[in-house]
Amino acid sequence: MQRPSRRRYKTGHPHRRFAVVPTHYATLKVATDAPIDVIRAAYRVLAARHHPDRCDGDTDALRQMQCVNEAWRVLSDPATRARYDRELRRERRRRANDGVDVGAPRVTASVRSSAPIAIRQRVAATYAEFAGLGRRH
Repeated sequence: MQRPSRRRYKTGHPHRRFAVVPTHYATLKVATDAPIDVIRAAYRVLAARHHPDRCDGDTDALRQMQCVNEAWRVLSDPATRARYDRELRRERRRRANDGVDVGAPRVTASVRSSAPIAIRQRVAATYAEFAGLGRRH
């Protein structure tokens, strides 16, 4: 019997331990400023590709279809899409203010509050330089 892998998520970076949750825009493979016609066309293509009637018994296709349907539900309504965009911007700002890359895991509050601001800024600059992001201001 093969031993299960200890690595929970397959990512490009070996030190990442958390999966990056894709946005609804990434699920439908459209830009964040895409008009509703483009979103509708992308939804129809992906819905036809992952529809349960076309993929008999494929659980991955069913999961993909659920994600596509949820993305369409949120992005098709202008009010819901505006609320989703605000939340997305707020999350990106929060992660940028924490000195953490958008896809990187968050540091716990106890560690963050115990470190002086200058140290946190140096750590963020070092991480950004190491990750190839350049100096962050």
